[in-house]
Order: sequence, then structure tokens, then C-alpha cells
Amino acid sequence: MVKKFAIATILMLFAATSSFAELAGMGENTATKSEESSDGIKALFGISGGNSMITDDGTIFMNLRIGIDFLPLISAGAWVSSIMSDVKNHNVKQQQMVNYKAFGGFVELFPLRIDKFSLSVPIEIGGGAVSALEPDDEAYESEDYFFIADMAVHFNYRITKMLEVSIGGGYRMFAGIEANNLENLDFCTPFGELRFTVRE
Repeated sequence: MVKKFAIATILMLFAATSSFAELAGMGENTATKSEESSDGIKALFGISGGNSMITDDGTIFMNLRIGIDFLPLISAGAWVSSIMSDVKNHNVKQQQMVNYKAFGGFVELFPLRIDKFSLSVPIEIGGGAVSALEPDDEAYESEDYFFIADMAVHFNYRITKMLEVSIGGGYRMFAGIEANNLENLDFCTPFGELRFTVRE
């Protein structure tokens, strides 16, 4: 009887010890996963500028981006873009200046990361409005609305823990521009871009 009681006591202690160790391990795993997930989600803010061709005229554009790094391989957020210099429409006889403003969302994929260097593929989609200025106009007037999408390849380098510089280029496409002697092909263009991003 005493032997049976002793054996039962030993088995209970062994089971209790195993259960405690398992629960402790689960707690450590949960904490580790929580830390990893918190480390993987970071806010980002970016400003960029570049050169493109609109109506056969070169122009400078500027982009602002705000978003989140969800994982080491993907970022997403919103962007707004504007032309910083007026563009002359060389495709019409009368003098005409044009510009546009656009906004939308982006997803950026990072297929390659090596230490401080990374290769990314930003994809943007959105919409905006084209404005034109003709000799009889006192100010730019909205002429038409459009959809916009572009894809690029960027080479990124992390200068500091928070600051990243990128250089790249891609192709920007427009759809829906049909007014006032303007069409989509007047705006579809390759572009180059220099970008600075702060990630926290």
C-alpha cells in the first residue's frame, strides 16, 4: 500500500513538473512572437522627387508617402504626387500649359535584402485631375480626371537605423484623359526617382 502511494505521488509530481515546464515554454514562445511581431511593424514616411516626360516636355515631380512596414518583405500605405514645374503641351498649335495632381495607395515588395542593401518593387495605383492654362485663362482650370498606375524598381540603402535612401525608375500609366486636346499617351511616361524614407 505504501509503495503504491509512493509511486502515485512520484507520478503526480512528474506530471505537475512537466505541465509547468510546458506552460513556461508556451509563455516564452508567446512573448517571443509578440516581440517579433512588434519589431516587424514599423511606420514609414517618405519624400521623393524625379523626372518624367509629359506632352513631350520634361518635368519634375514630387511624391509624399506614409505607410507601414507589415513584414520585412512588404510595405503598404498612401501617397500623393504633384508636378513641381509647368509643362508646355507641344502637341497642340495654341499655347497650353498643363499639370496634374494625384493620390492613391501603394504596395512595396522587397524580394532581396542583404545587410543594409535591399531591392524593392513599389506598385502604386490611384487617381487625380489634370489642369490646363491657355492664353485666355487667368489661372489653371481642371480639365479632366484620370486613373494612374505605375511600377518601378528601387535600389535602397539604409544610411542609419531610421533613414533609407533609394534610387530607381519605372513606368507610369494614365487612363481616362480625353479632354481639351489631351490624351492618355501624352502623360504615360518612364520616370526616374530619388527617394528618402524614414522608418521607425
